[in-house]
Amino acid sequence: MKNTLIIGGEGYIGSVLTQSLIQNGYFVRSLDLLLYQNKNFVLSKKNNNYIFIHGDMIDSDVLFKEIENVNSVILLAGLVGDPITKKYPKESAIINDDGIKKVIDCCAENNTQKFVFVSTCSNYGLIKNEELANENHELSPLSLYAKSKVNAENYILSLKDKTDMNPTIMRFATAFGLSPRMRFDLTVSEFTRELALGV
Repeated sequence: MKNTLIIGGEGYIGSVLTQSLIQNGYFVRSLDLLLYQNKNFVLSKKNNNYIFIHGDMIDSDVLFKEIENVNSVILLAGLVGDPITKKYPKESAIINDDGIKKVIDCCAENNTQKFVFVSTCSNYGLIKNEELANENHELSPLSLYAKSKVNAENYILSLKDKTDMNPTIMRFATAFGLSPRMRFDLTVSEFTRELALGV
């Protein structure tokens, strides 16, 4: 289980996760398109347990080759967040719908021992009366981003008993904190940046 492919391994969460897995004895293959031009962080990871693959998860040849080489796959890649998907709806459909489905299909076909799909708490939409949501709470996605995540979750669940792939769906709250590939367009980071700059 320690031979892992992280799709989106050079992003805000991926760059931190990659370093953590390497430090804990995992062999990590990081597949990333470097959409945000973060090549300097790739070059900083000089480690025998790390391989970087510059590629797109939409490229079937690259995807199938890399998934065949590992025991586990963590899918982080995508256009993340409401603002960017609203600004680029066509690109969002290609990446967050078609691309993610392609990864799921590939993992299912290869019976990936452990497949982790990173989803979002945006799937719940607006919850009234300070009610706490759990994994059984009704989903009510409002944005393109959340709708894509709900569609992917439902697709993964539809494959139950049709594959030996072992999936885990994780609904993250808004990520925050320091990262080698820092993002200031995420809610908590944006508030912190504006506070520091007095905006």
